[in-house]
Amino acid sequence: MNQLFYFWIKISALFPMYLLNISALKFSTLLSLSGYRKKVILTNLTKSFPNYSKNQLSRVKFLFYSHLGQLIAECIKAFNISSKEIEQRVEFSNPELVQSYLDQNKDVIMVLGHFGNWEWALLATSNHFEQELVGIYKPLNSNFWDAKLKKMRAKFGATLVSMKDSYRYLLNNNSKAKIIGIIADQTPSKDEINYWTDFLNQKTPVFLGTEKVAKKLNCPVVFTHIETIKRGKYKISYELITENPQNHSNGEITDLHTRLLENKIKEKPQHWLWSHKRWKHKQK
Repeated sequence: MNQLFYFWIKISALFPMYLLNISALKFSTLLSLSGYRKKVILTNLTKSFPNYSKNQLSRVKFLFYSHLGQLIAECIKAFNISSKEIEQRVEFSNPELVQSYLDQNKDVIMVLGHFGNWEWALLATSNHFEQELVGIYKPLNSNFWDAKLKKMRAKFGATLVSMKDSYRYLLNNNSKAKIIGIIADQTPSKDEINYWTDFLNQKTPVFLGTEKVAKKLNCPVVFTHIETIKRGKYKISYELITENPQNHSNGEITDLHTRLLENKIKEKPQHWLWSHKRWKHKQK
């Protein structure tokens, strides 16, 4: 079944984006009608926005399904998107902020969340900058899909390294400046929880990986904003969190990038991944 589904994705990825945009509408309708993870989505939204009315919550849920359908279509296209097309579909507002540190032979950590299209952001970043992009990721349970996604994400030269192996890789490959991409809003397993913060009106366990890597390598940290311009078109901009991570106390950098993501979600909540169980662990 995995092979058949992958074959369908590869064939679908050959279609131009305007046809996949039509498919996105069908995906969104199917997700909405089937009530895909409806309970999880509404529970997350209700707790994150306690002042929202039922109508407001329903509207965000509807817009999220629309976004998710579009995201599925764009992720399918990622398996066949060209360097030229990713340049046309993802623009950069201020890449010179990152490039200035790379030119000083400093690593740069880009931290982001599951907001907008993070897959295209990775592809566009590895395509835009000459320096190596190291994407630190949490492996999937399926070896088959983990391998296929790693291959897709690495198509423009990115290196994908698991969280478990990230420290060893980064310390053993520190002769040249590189970009280190970290999606920081994933849920730690119970035995990985060692820090809690306030996020969207709830006590939330978070990984400290971003600041640990930053302090270990003594490199700047920038937050990656992904703005949706229209269907299939994005703008990336960077905001400096710190260029001196050693000056920050434990948890401070984590709180800073968490607040930045939270602010983006509050601006356009439909563009965050509400369907994952972000708050399955409760603080005792």
